Amino acid sequence: MLVTACGSDKPADGVASAGGASVASTSASASQSGDGRQYAQCMRDHGVDIPDPDPNGQMGDLAKIDRDSQAFKTAAEACQKFLPYGGDLSKIDSKMLDQLRGFTQCLRDHGMDVPDPDPNSPSLGLDQMKNIDRDNPAVQKAFKACKDKIPGRPGQ
Repeated sequence: MLVTACGSDKPADGVASAGGASVASTSASASQSGDGRQYAQCMRDHGVDIPDPDPNGQMGDLAKIDRDSQAFKTAAEACQKFLPYGGDLSKIDSKMLDQLRGFTQCLRDHGMDVPDPDPNSPSLGLDQMKNIDRDNPAVQKAFKACKDKIPGRPGQ
């Protein structure tokens, strides 16, 4: 799971949250890959109902979660240690960063205005994606078209 900004057909899925964006597949304190099941359980233990990841590491539909709520912010901070690279995406490896650049380029090719990842930012600058209208059919279409480019997917 890498950017909860990117994990299923809708933005902000598949990756937990780092500064409003989402990440999955890496944790500094635990390991590079993080632990999606522990993250999901921790979030539920802190009052945020999110599903366990599927066998491909995707978190499913997280579009209904209010990432601006105090409950989410508190839970995300408490559970950050289970995220890839401990939620600090600035520590992401170069292969994953290249994959992420391919994903954001694909989104732009499909009409979305998203930034390239910034390796000097703890959230890679992807926190800007938290305000994407996940209900917009054009956004859903772009994410669906680019889902095979989501970093951290098996086979990449």
